[in-house]
Amino acid sequence: MKKSLLFLTLLITYQTSISQCERAANSFGNNTMNSSYNISGDVTVTLNTNDTVTLDLESNFSTATGPDVRAYLIDSKGASDNTIRNSSVSDYPANDIIEFGLITKFNGVSSFTVSIPVSVNILEFDKVYFNCFANDVLWDFGSYTPFTSENCTLSLEDNSFSNISISPNPANNLIRISSPTNELAQIRIFNTLGSIVYQKETQLNQDMDVSNLKSGIYILSATSDRKNISKKLVIK
Repeated sequence: MKKSLLFLTLLITYQTSISQCERAANSFGNNTMNSSYNISGDVTVTLNTNDTVTLDLESNFSTATGPDVRAYLIDSKGASDNTIRNSSVSDYPANDIIEFGLITKFNGVSSFTVSIPVSVNILEFDKVYFNCFANDVLWDFGSYTPFTSENCTLSLEDNSFSNISISPNPANNLIRISSPTNELAQIRIFNTLGSIVYQKETQLNQDMDVSNLKSGIYILSATSDRKNISKKLVIK
């Protein structure tokens, strides 16, 4: 029996092969309700080569002291500053937010490094967001230029895997991840809540049966020892 239209996103980001890249976050000062909460000073975001991301608050960093302020990266999906200004952490799906943790030093240097969840696409994140956890309200936020494969150079070896494709597309019950190599990969499919609904270690260029999935939106992550890539697949 055919399922209704289902979109699967094959998220194979080149996290392990991207060189370290640093972005400066700016345009803070977005708390119009209490300007004392606004961030001043330098804030940088660094994409590391070991599937982690670092948030650095530099020596001139300053904001008002609060008992439960937490720092995040978010994928704003192109939302306006006014929309973000009126949002809170709970408004963002799990795949659109990365938490660094509690801010304990409100003046001067702090650094936070966390693993990048396999279910997110770090190349789409564009905001540094500070949130008052107890009340789930905005503290302040700033913007940075997203990381891309153009400004974070890939090695020549890993660039060859950009030819990975999904077929057929659209598909019914079977999909195949086609690749120039037949390497072993870990396949995981996540639902919109970030829970794994399918997991299998398999060789690329093999058919995969996804007929047991309910209609809906998923993220399919394929991970090998060297790479990840992202494609869209339609199952109807």
